[in-house]
Amino acid sequence: MTEQSVETVMLRAVRLALDEIGEYWYNTVPWEPKGVDDRVTFLDKQIEKKVQAFLQEYSSFGFMGEEYGLKNGGERLWVLDPIDGTVNFTVRLPLVGVSLALMEGDKAVLGAVGEAVTKRIYWSDGEHLFLNNGVVKNTRRVDSLGEAFVGLGTPRKDDPYAAGYGEFLAAVQKKAMRLRMLGSAALGLTYVASGALDVFLLPRFELWDVAAGKLLVEVSGGTCWQEGPNAVLIAARNEVLLEEIKQIWYGINCK
Repeated sequence: MTEQSVETVMLRAVRLALDEIGEYWYNTVPWEPKGVDDRVTFLDKQIEKKVQAFLQEYSSFGFMGEEYGLKNGGERLWVLDPIDGTVNFTVRLPLVGVSLALMEGDKAVLGAVGEAVTKRIYWSDGEHLFLNNGVVKNTRRVDSLGEAFVGLGTPRKDDPYAAGYGEFLAAVQKKAMRLRMLGSAALGLTYVASGALDVFLLPRFELWDVAAGKLLVEVSGGTCWQEGPNAVLIAARNEVLLEEIKQIWYGINCK
């Protein structure tokens, strides 16, 4: 086995997943319900198995994926979302990504998010933000919500936050430049890192949804705030935007 850097192994694993999605993009892929208003396909599971096998061959770290959970533990752990935006994928809405992070404890030390349609990969070595082979510098500066592009995730229909979510949307709509609802947590965070969005809020999430994307935001000079392990994550280009969104969110959800 030829020795490869861990960054190279990570990028090869993400490309493997992107290639799998590309193979099936124009084919009918059956899906089945998963929890409340979610979907899963055989391809989610197939990609996870293939990426896990690849990472086990070329690295000695543990592995956890969305579909099969923790398979091998360890001080360092790969965390994979094989298709982030599966519901989008089932209708071929092209906001579909692949997320892979290498965790050390509760912190990502490496991370990569690939766009399924463009095949672009945003990634970090823990210090810089890269797009494919080049360093990305996000120079966008927005200091007011009135000029901000705000990305949003939506709560499940059975989530306690769902009751007030319409009121929250209306409140943000009145202040923000534009709202964007993506259906992919990993891409939402990546776009805050790259400058396509200024703020992104997720009411609920799992580690594999956000591990890589949070790292990308942080190395790009942005900031992330989290209420709890799986509840309310806000990523923003700066503290001013973060506080504005928090005030709106908690003004409604703490009534």
